[in-house]
Amino acid sequence: MSNPEKLKLGKRARHIFIVAAVLILFVSVGALAFNVEGQAGMTLMAKPTMAAVQPHTGNTAEASSDGASSRLLPENFPQPNPSASDSSSAAHPSGTKDSGAPEKLMDPAVYQAMYPGLYAGSIEPDAEKKNKTVYLTFDDGPSNLTVPLLDVLDRFHIKATFFVVGHTDPQSIKAMKEIVDRGHAIGVHSYTHRYQQIYATPAAFLTDFSEMHDLILKNTGFDTKIYRYAGGSVNDYNRNTARAIITEMNRRGYVYYDWNVSSGDAERGSTTQSIYRSTVSEVRRHNDSVVLFHNTKYKGNTLAELPKIIATLQKEGYSFDKLDPGVDNTPYIFKIPAQ
Repeated sequence: MSNPEKLKLGKRARHIFIVAAVLILFVSVGALAFNVEGQAGMTLMAKPTMAAVQPHTGNTAEASSDGASSRLLPENFPQPNPSASDSSSAAHPSGTKDSGAPEKLMDPAVYQAMYPGLYAGSIEPDAEKKNKTVYLTFDDGPSNLTVPLLDVLDRFHIKATFFVVGHTDPQSIKAMKEIVDRGHAIGVHSYTHRYQQIYATPAAFLTDFSEMHDLILKNTGFDTKIYRYAGGSVNDYNRNTARAIITEMNRRGYVYYDWNVSSGDAERGSTTQSIYRSTVSEVRRHNDSVVLFHNTKYKGNTLAELPKIIATLQKEGYSFDKLDPGVDNTPYIFKIPAQ
């Protein structure tokens, strides 16, 4: 073979080598990109999707809503008999440790052994059933508007119910104490108000509930037996755990209340006029009503319109009262979805 032919053959071999190397590099990069994209896609598919809910304006915790379930119709839900005591001395498991586990994998014995002192005890039902009674309830306080709200209630000589969250600043603690000292009802709403956290498992809910219950007891001296679920007993965050959580809380003897009237004060664009109209018109549809209001620092419209709402309903023959564990909750709780 002549030198020119050898040189030509050498160049061709180098070209083939370069092309092969480029092809190998291209295939390797493509495979790596596919693997990364595939893992990302699996992660996105594994992440639960939640329907959008309207945030609780003014809550510094995770965006959430008590207005999200206001259109659901209440329906009776059978309650197990509450246990009188729990003598278990087992260590309290963390409420967030099993937060990623599906509910069906959680042994009820685990969360039933938690907080052995967290029991409401026996509750006597109210002997007298009142007609045309309105139970005003206020979620998400205390706030700087709590004491002014209490002043309005005092002016009309009526009592209401406050479902509070874990605000620990001096002003909030003082307001919490004022609620009890002025004879109103106080109940647990949530300590953190973080839906994904508290509804992950029954254990997680108990941890949050116990912390809020202890905060109320420590600062007011009142051992409350009533509560309201953040977002209502049925919401987009507890569809897999609602039934187990409610069953456990019923077993412990605590009584929860949703509502059958929403003031709409948590809805975007609400005004004093819309709050008045929604509240009064919906109350007129019921013999007895549990009305949902909010008491964050942003709810000035609620505070401003409350005197007019109370005056109108009093003229129409309605009376007002606070919730207590003896008030039958079955007309005011939402239907638990089938699983």
